[in-house]
Amino acid sequence: MQAPKTGDQRAITILCRLMLSLFVLLAGAGGGVRPALAQQPELPGVSAGAAVLMDYQTGHVLYGYMASKRLAPASTTKVLTALLGLDMGRVGEIVTVSPYASGTEGTSLYLRPGASFDLRDLIKGALVNSGNDAAVAIGEHIAGTESAFASLMTYKAKTIGAVQSTFMNPHGLDNPGHYCTAYDLALITRYALSEQLFRQFVQTRDDVIYDQKNHTPVYLSNTNQLLWSNKNDGVRVIGVKTGTTSSAGQCLVAAAEKDGQVLITVVLDSADRYADTRQLLQYGYEKCRWYKFPKGKSMLALLVAGGDRLSVPVAPDEDICFAVNPQDDPLLEKRMEVKWPLRAPLHSGRLIGKADFYLGDRFLFGTGLLTLTPVVKKSILKK
Repeated sequence: MQAPKTGDQRAITILCRLMLSLFVLLAGAGGGVRPALAQQPELPGVSAGAAVLMDYQTGHVLYGYMASKRLAPASTTKVLTALLGLDMGRVGEIVTVSPYASGTEGTSLYLRPGASFDLRDLIKGALVNSGNDAAVAIGEHIAGTESAFASLMTYKAKTIGAVQSTFMNPHGLDNPGHYCTAYDLALITRYALSEQLFRQFVQTRDDVIYDQKNHTPVYLSNTNQLLWSNKNDGVRVIGVKTGTTSSAGQCLVAAAEKDGQVLITVVLDSADRYADTRQLLQYGYEKCRWYKFPKGKSMLALLVAGGDRLSVPVAPDEDICFAVNPQDDPLLEKRMEVKWPLRAPLHSGRLIGKADFYLGDRFLFGTGLLTLTPVVKKSILKK
């Protein structure tokens, strides 16, 4: 049971909370945050049957249209295929291509039966060139059969939170039981982007892999046209995967970066997947409100008792950079927990609490708070 607070402690607590409120107001005005919009911007208009715009850091959906509708995902399926291959495979594993994998229809690397490839090269081939034969070879190598691997895919998706999707194959060719939602694909992609090798593969434009037996080259060229669009708005597309079948229509999962701000987009059954994706990215970067507080940079100052100074600057222990759409921004709350009262001595880098950001009751992002400078205990000899 905690001892009741003294009058001085209560005063310190109230004053610190007032300082935090002032910090939030100042941050909104000039701390890397866009000013409040006078009116709500128009939502992006897309041709897609389903679409999602997601903030990478928080997983918060900034825009969604039919985001939970189950649709054929085509070759965007290979995002999960690659993720499982990287998770379950080992560095240097060699995969022998079976006649069944070699005969897979659709987009192909034209792998010959009996050819041997490094597993990670096949993963690259499935992502960059959208090779269906490579995807089946990966699945057979990891799980023994294509169907067993598909079961692993569905299980992995559900562990990520993509609970409305079911996978019947590793390549995405049309199958009545093979479906995904735009929201689930965004979740899976967000998870996959935390894997550095996945990030490297999905932004590769051209490459070459080699048969390990006879060193025959297989040339790769990425199917994602946005990787070649070099616009002057500072947005850089960093992946992820295209997909097209007669049932699925045009599909695209994309990720983009601007000034350290990463967004994920998904469009399914689109009439123009590239135009739709650009619309979503423009909305995210130009219309949504961004909150940025860099690691190691003073976030606010907190009062310290018994020290050689009255306050100590504190900073987040990791970079904070997230977006909120204009409709949700009024719901944003900043909640802070600090070990009150702070008393000297304090060393630099001491964890003294945390700051959490919420949209209503939904947790968005949290960070620890570290002191930036030491505070020496005040000498009893000084007045």
